[in-house]
Amino acid sequence: MSTIPQLIIAEAQRQGVDPALALEVAQVESGMNQNAVSARGAIGVFQLMPDTAAGLGVDPNDLQQNIQGGVSYLRQLLAQFGDPAAALAAYNWGPGNVSNAIAQAGNFTITAAPSAASMPGWLALAPAETQNYVNKILNNVNTQYSVVAAAAAAGAGVSPGGSTSTLIIPSGLQAQPGPVPSGLVPGAPPPPPSGFSWGTAALVMGVILGIGLVLQEF
Repeated sequence: MSTIPQLIIAEAQRQGVDPALALEVAQVESGMNQNAVSARGAIGVFQLMPDTAAGLGVDPNDLQQNIQGGVSYLRQLLAQFGDPAAALAAYNWGPGNVSNAIAQAGNFTITAAPSAASMPGWLALAPAETQNYVNKILNNVNTQYSVVAAAAAAGAGVSPGGSTSTLIIPSGLQAQPGPVPSGLVPGAPPPPPSGFSWGTAALVMGVILGIGLVLQEF
């Protein structure tokens, strides 16, 4: 039986949505918990509102249909706005609110304070919850789920790549990961320290030389 991440990856690739983006939306929305129900009545993994689910033609209480509907809704928003940040904001805040904010403020980039990260002008009009939602998902897409998606896809028998969309992160919202040491996969835990080090080698060589000097005296 496939796991929830595997089901999301398979459905995202089927619909041409970036699997890492779909995974992160599901994680932030519900922790990938089909039993999660919000105070406003949003249901399941993708936290679909009953009216949204009805418009998508899915039953949000059914896991497979919830995933299908959530990915489909995300795909529609990506097509409507042509921008992952705007699509995510619409998922959280509503498409109408995002459209109004874009019409009012446009897509220019602003910086709230000298030490603050820049953001699109329209996003500055959104509630703090939506701003945090967008930034968290876009930053995490560049880190943890890039690796998890590949591993889960392989476990699900899904070929990497395929008809997935290209995720273009707006300037100012990109994660800034540090350099990855040679031989490590981004997002993977570092290997355990080796039991043999240069310090150990020096100690062994010192013992060997010491024994040699002692033997020479005899």
